[in-house]
Amino acid sequence: MAHKQGILDKTSKLAATPLAVAYVAVPLLVVLVNFTNPSSEASPMLPWLLLAGLGVIGAILHPTQGKTFGKPLLYRVALSLLLIMTLVLYGPGIAKTIEPGLPYLVESTPLILLLFCGLWIGTFGMPDRTDFQRYGALLGALCTIDLVAEAVVYQAVPTIRWIGNADILAGLLLVSLCASLKPGANDGGVHEPDQGRPLWRLLIMIGILACLSRTGLFAAAWVFGCFGRGRKRVRLAYSMLCLGLIAFTFFLPTTASDSIRYIDYWLWLESARLFAENPMLLFSGFPVPIALPVAFPVGMSPIWEAATGTPTMMGAYLPQIPSFWLRLVLAWGIGAPLAFMITLFILLFRHLTRMGAGLVAALFALGMNTPLLFDPSMAVILGLGFVLALSDPPRKPNIKIQSPNAKEDAIPPAPDPVEEWDLRPL
Repeated sequence: MAHKQGILDKTSKLAATPLAVAYVAVPLLVVLVNFTNPSSEASPMLPWLLLAGLGVIGAILHPTQGKTFGKPLLYRVALSLLLIMTLVLYGPGIAKTIEPGLPYLVESTPLILLLFCGLWIGTFGMPDRTDFQRYGALLGALCTIDLVAEAVVYQAVPTIRWIGNADILAGLLLVSLCASLKPGANDGGVHEPDQGRPLWRLLIMIGILACLSRTGLFAAAWVFGCFGRGRKRVRLAYSMLCLGLIAFTFFLPTTASDSIRYIDYWLWLESARLFAENPMLLFSGFPVPIALPVAFPVGMSPIWEAATGTPTMMGAYLPQIPSFWLRLVLAWGIGAPLAFMITLFILLFRHLTRMGAGLVAALFALGMNTPLLFDPSMAVILGLGFVLALSDPPRKPNIKIQSPNAKEDAIPPAPDPVEEWDLRPL
């Protein structure tokens, strides 16, 4: 009997291209910009806009599943050139037309990036866990080299990375860590694939430590402590090492990145005050295009300017909110994050895997003080990771001739939840 093929069966050589961009190309590009033109501010969306354009052209030139739109190659090439010319000629006019709604478009960034993930998977297929771990190992090596190089140059432990934001780098490595978790049995006799290599997993774990991201270290301790490989003492040792490094980061010199943390804490408290004064705003959110009605305390001006690069007299706007969860509530009300989490948990419990559970834990922790889905690299990698975690791996057909009762005998016994997930206290 033919088995139903899932998303994982339909892949191309370009399926893992977003991982190569997020894990390798973007960090190296950040290094290049920091050393050649530190004052320039390139848009983080630019690599993904280019990738989206290449994806559209690739979909036109090489349609999936044997479809050719009934036209020869020359027609499809002409269609691609027409698309490029349209964007070049009418792009500025289109941008000017949608300018009034641009703030709403910016706050819809998570949906747009998740749509990009869906379109990419539908066109080129889904990268597997090997891809996530391979590129995660490369990024882990880059983070470790960056830490050592900066420590040698500055004769101190760096708090700002040459290759990018430490919290974002740690978040990318956490997705790779979740892809490397110990496999377990799922409903219907389907098992999580055990892919990757021990060296890759080691580089990923070392890379998370090298980032010195407090949020990333906390999430890593949580994920690896509950769902990781190895004996309990090994998982406990790594978790304690992560917690110890969190304490160590409080003794590092204060920098602009710490100013962002102070801004984040203050914004949480200020938002709680605003919601307490007007509870209806908790359900409706604040008007997106205008500044938030926050009151800057005395002494906040230098901290705010160091963190955002703008004076307090300009006000505080939603794109300046570091926390994903807080920004979501301020823009759309409490209903948006609740609906997001409820949907996520429904999907997770319909197809419970260690990778999915680890990603939910990482997402919840990272969203407290990082942009998360508002950052293009994190959004794309998390989106692809969740689709992979919630997708059935391809089943291998059983070609052996068995007895009439073999079907019942082949069904494995239901695993003990405590033993399977190892949720007992460490």
